[in-house]
Amino acid sequence: MYALAFDLVISDLQKYYGEPYNKAYYEIKELLKKNGFEWVQGSTYMTMNDDLTALVKTVMELSKIEWFKKSVRDLRGFKVESWSNFTDLVKNS
Repeated sequence: MYALAFDLVISDLQKYYGEPYNKAYYEIKELLKKNGFEWVQGSTYMTMNDDLTALVKTVMELSKIEWFKKSVRDLRGFKVESWSNFTDLVKNS
């Protein structure tokens, strides 16, 4: 499994993407979904595929989006060895 996490500078996003700037997050989500990623939380997405190609391809596609390039503060890809969801444990305790 691989994950991709990013952080955008909102003021730059407003400047380079325009209003409503939050629509940019939807566009990113669709691009990631197209490449096999699922939304986890915030700006973190994960693919169950154990092939690094999907991650690299997605980063290359993001690098072609001008407003993304000008607005991204941080973009990280990483391998996820195991994944535990503690939401129900916390909510039901």
